[in-house]
Amino acid sequence: MIGRKVIALGAAAAVGTVGAMASAQDWPAGDLRYILHVNPGGATDVMARRLADGLQERLKVNVVVENHGGGSGARQMAQFQLVSDLDHTIGSVTASHLGMFEQTGEFGVDSIEWACGLVLDPYLLAVRADSEIQSLEDLVERAKAAPRSLSIAGFGEGSGGQIAWVMFEEAAGLTDEINWVPYNSVGDGVVAALGGHNDVVIAYIGLVRQHVEAGTMRVLGIQSDTRSDAFPDVPTYAEAGFDVDNTWQQFRGVIMPKGASRAAQDALCGHVEAVLNTDEMRQYIAESELVMGYMGPDEFRAFAEAQSVAIQHWTQILESRN
Repeated sequence: MIGRKVIALGAAAAVGTVGAMASAQDWPAGDLRYILHVNPGGATDVMARRLADGLQERLKVNVVVENHGGGSGARQMAQFQLVSDLDHTIGSVTASHLGMFEQTGEFGVDSIEWACGLVLDPYLLAVRADSEIQSLEDLVERAKAAPRSLSIAGFGEGSGGQIAWVMFEEAAGLTDEINWVPYNSVGDGVVAALGGHNDVVIAYIGLVRQHVEAGTMRVLGIQSDTRSDAFPDVPTYAEAGFDVDNTWQQFRGVIMPKGASRAAQDALCGHVEAVLNTDEMRQYIAESELVMGYMGPDEFRAFAEAQSVAIQHWTQILESRN
């Protein structure tokens, strides 16, 4: 009886494996809905649309992109709760989701399927080119000399960017001397800083590079182990004397609604990886000064869980100031 039971279970597992493989091969069975958590124009939006174009060309189906910016991903998560076709809905995800999860408690790492990681992107601090703030040291000195006189633009309350900013504040011996001003996208924050509405912005290389090259913006420092090839004269935080955790970087990935099949996730990620390795996407990633960070479902979930532990620590520090 035991032998027959083992054989039966093995046969069932084999049938299940064949079924999963068939489903993966047949995926997608229709158009894809790509729900973004940001407004149009920001770095996450731009990359998502490039990925959507690549998937559309490869899969020969429509990939319909929708922007549901607001709440550092909360509005997008609300849309995910309404989805009925789980296997044909995908979404953008960044470190900002983890901050939102921690702050609201309404959603969590287990609220979604972590399909695949795309890229990593270090944070930086920048100002208008005509700003009197010349360096990170200068920023800190001015903030301490005149508390609450300066403001920094960033993406959303509890976002990955705000956590990165709190890390810098702690290293610099600041608490609430600089006003945090949240926007619906990092791109909006860059525009606000360029318009003189805020003194500093925390952003990414790809979003400020054109402004630096045009002579309208200056980068003060970058949260990375090494200097950027795009800004070789810009010091890392460590070089400027600020001990900040450089493993905390913005990431971009693709998620699916909770309950989406593993076969669909695996199939999606296989196509995503293929698109990332096209000459066009490789060139875009290189020009945007991004780091290739492809991860499959298991690795991406483990990465998200580790980042979630880190964000709990820094969110507690952030909340202790309120």
